[in-house]
Amino acid sequence: MRSYLKAANANSDSALSPTASARNPRLLEWLTRLTQPGLSLDMLSQPFDIDDKISVEAPIETPHADDWNTIAHICGHSMRDFKEAGTAMPLTAAEIDHFRRNHRGTENHISRDFLTAQTDLPSPLAELYGLYRHRARIDAESALFLAQSTSSMRVARVMADLLAIGAFANGLEYVSYLGITYSVPCAFDTSTEIDRANMEAARRLALPADHPSHLLKLTPDELGVLASSIAEKNAMAPSDFLEKANLLSEARQDVNRLPSAQHFTTAVIERDLSMQNPWMVRLASAYARVFASWVAGLPEIQAVLH
Repeated sequence: MRSYLKAANANSDSALSPTASARNPRLLEWLTRLTQPGLSLDMLSQPFDIDDKISVEAPIETPHADDWNTIAHICGHSMRDFKEAGTAMPLTAAEIDHFRRNHRGTENHISRDFLTAQTDLPSPLAELYGLYRHRARIDAESALFLAQSTSSMRVARVMADLLAIGAFANGLEYVSYLGITYSVPCAFDTSTEIDRANMEAARRLALPADHPSHLLKLTPDELGVLASSIAEKNAMAPSDFLEKANLLSEARQDVNRLPSAQHFTTAVIERDLSMQNPWMVRLASAYARVFASWVAGLPEIQAVLH
């Protein structure tokens, strides 16, 4: 007992008297347990019985977890949402990466800064709009490059659907200016520009093989010029873009209390999103293709899709 107290005093920051240490209730509890009759510590020196060990199984990995994570990052809906809607995986991560890399990465930052400086909008709205213009150009170029290399527009079309959905579903990420919120993922919704690029690619692929404007005869520089022209002609005006970003942000916040399957349909029913806007029709068509069971039978959506 005295040895323990001396060791405790020697290793403590503040010197405690033997009387104060002896009154420690935890110390008395330990001593009481050690002096219980019939207590034996021999079992601690015995080897473990292998049969008494609990088997540890390897965790079950979700199939295609990387693919689903990439899709969820773009469109804002998880693998569980897709399965509950009865929808198959729209794209693989490899296909998404293939689309994203099919553009020339030359002077991206310079072009983005130039597009931002072209507007009279205050920061951060000018940066948000400049990001949209920048993404519109490179995504249009990606669609053209992909169509030229594969003669297929499927990946680009599905990417356009996922980006349109993400502008709404990821709308909780926003920037605020003078108390008004603007959806940041709206800047990545280049579905209109991708659709136009796909239409132009299909038109050029249908030309005679020896036609100089055939898609397969265009050089990378010519594809870049064509993508810039598509982006310039179809890009939204600053006021229209900000209105869209604001409506998507507020509509997404208003339905945050509901399950994921009801977010978009509730925003439509409550008139937070109006079908009078062309971009809203594009968003509705994306949900109808990717999450058909969620919007089936909704009159407001069916009216603009047929």
